[in-house]
Amino acid sequence: MVGRRASRLGLTSVLGLVAVVVVAAACGPSTGASTSAGAPGSGTTSLDVVATTTVFADIVRNVGGDRVAVTSIIPPGAGPEDYEPRPDDARKIADADLIVSNGVGLDDFIDRLINATGEGDVPRLVLGTGIPTISEGGEPNPHFWLDPSLVVDHYLPAIAARLSDLDPAGAVTYATNRDAYTTRIRAMDAANKAKIASIPPSDRKLVTFHDAFPYFAAHYGFELVGVILANVGQEPSASDLAALVQKVKSAGVHAVFSEAQFNPELARALAEEAGVKQVVTTLYNDTVGPPPNDTYLTMMEWNMSEIVKALG
Repeated sequence: MVGRRASRLGLTSVLGLVAVVVVAAACGPSTGASTSAGAPGSGTTSLDVVATTTVFADIVRNVGGDRVAVTSIIPPGAGPEDYEPRPDDARKIADADLIVSNGVGLDDFIDRLINATGEGDVPRLVLGTGIPTISEGGEPNPHFWLDPSLVVDHYLPAIAARLSDLDPAGAVTYATNRDAYTTRIRAMDAANKAKIASIPPSDRKLVTFHDAFPYFAAHYGFELVGVILANVGQEPSASDLAALVQKVKSAGVHAVFSEAQFNPELARALAEEAGVKQVVTTLYNDTVGPPPNDTYLTMMEWNMSEIVKALG
């Protein structure tokens, strides 16, 4: 499960950053809001925000607008399960006015990175705090953002409030942006729900590569039949795969789904063994995709379109 994935980051990776800390600390961390040449508009106040993933960076950017400059620690196309911190990440942390993460075991590497760089006083926002979790095997699943209602009800208010704390002069802007983005997310969500109507209720079944979709399934009314990898980076045993093959056969599943950042071979092998003809390997969840799927909204629209196309 996710809680054990974070522990895969080797001690060598963290210790290797210590040498970089000396350089980063010499320049000193950002002390608050500053004028950024990269922000649209003359003299626009900008907070330097560092998010752990591209998904969170995009969501923060939509709330912050011109008053924030947002970067992501993890680059597009990579997920937090297999991310190894790089020396340049120390610079991002040192220059940050705010660090945004999800928590609940998804991106715990950020805690070790902050400790290694000695930047423990940088303001933090952990988006998953206080959200009721779905547990699997005794561990809470952190993929809240695949349920748009959780983004609207939890992420957006938390982001707007934290940005306003750090930049009180921008509070009205952050509230306005939050409300506008809420409207857009709700419109995307309504459109996604309308697409599902083309799938017969008996066919609304998902088999996914890794355990990212329980909130998505619960929100949109899919049955989550099974997951190929319970622990990313750890191959399933032959007995686990055999049990999943039987489960997929019994459920009459029509497609197996995987994400673009993972090797599709295991998903294809499972589908072949279970007699499932369709394998979709182009979903996104821990990272946004290439354009036009490079935002949270377009990623969610794309995922639903791919699922409906396979199951409808």
